[in-house]
Amino acid sequence: MALVAANALAYVAMLGVARQSDDALPGFILRWGLSREAFGAWQPLTYQFVHDPGTIWHILGNMLFLWAFGTAVEGRMGRVGFAAFYLAGGAVAGLVQLAVSPGPVIGASGSVSAVTGAFIALFPRARVAVLMLFSVVPIPAMLLVALYFAADLLGAFGAGRGGVGHMAHLAGTAFGLLVTMALVATGIVRRNDMDLAYVLRQWWRRRKMRSALEGSAEGAGPWTGNAAASLHKVAEVAGADAVRAAARQAARAREAAGASFARGDFARAAEGLDTALALAPDAADADESRLMLAVIHVRKLPDPAKARAALDAIGAKLPEHLRPLHAALREELGA
Repeated sequence: MALVAANALAYVAMLGVARQSDDALPGFILRWGLSREAFGAWQPLTYQFVHDPGTIWHILGNMLFLWAFGTAVEGRMGRVGFAAFYLAGGAVAGLVQLAVSPGPVIGASGSVSAVTGAFIALFPRARVAVLMLFSVVPIPAMLLVALYFAADLLGAFGAGRGGVGHMAHLAGTAFGLLVTMALVATGIVRRNDMDLAYVLRQWWRRRKMRSALEGSAEGAGPWTGNAAASLHKVAEVAGADAVRAAARQAARAREAAGASFARGDFARAAEGLDTALALAPDAADADESRLMLAVIHVRKLPDPAKARAALDAIGAKLPEHLRPLHAALREELGA
């Protein structure tokens, strides 16, 4: 990822500045970091690449989170869009921190927090692997981000150690979550059944259906004369629940496939896509899943028979902007 490389190069540059003289580093931070004392219009952007040369662990932690969460977010936003989002989130986070502290503010924490907020908006059901008691344990990404958010909230009220930009972290996470949901709602970032807006819509629909079913059941006693109609309603709801359950399982399989693809585990990605298509072959984005499966079997794990089957199954639901890729894959396959 380009932003990881840019931060690494910036850290190396900071090491060089620190070795020049005792006065070089404070002057550099004052000019390119974010501070009230010598504020410049460029600082909300440049401070994000100014790192503490006294320790490598802070930047390593930030870059680990940026790589783990940012790869998937960049896949949804595009490289240019993601870079603009990253810088804007960092700028907002830094300015909020500056409003409560005189500075200087340095580092990529606010920017990375914006990326984690965006990840939750786009992949709320994803899991991440964490090291716990000498073993790797998968936990919900939402839980991990929530724990960090709670820690920063406590820190902002004085429970944390000094020198940490807790408000930058909080503002970055809130910016990432809310702005990404707005981007999805307006269609700037393409919607799918993985994002938080979809999960919330499904929850609301289920809630309304449960209310309707409970209301129907309350009036379905044998003395009302409509018990048969109520039973028919229950059967309809049960069938609809089964369809929705399959759709949810398919969505989780597609989400896992996307994460596997981003990690380069193409075999597992193909397996997840096959599962999703088996569960919900007529889903709105099923043709996109088939196209992704064809990409894997043409370019990553060549299997002409499976590639042709995936391409042949694609119908009219494939978005227009993906049709050139569909044609290119057929040409590569010689089909």
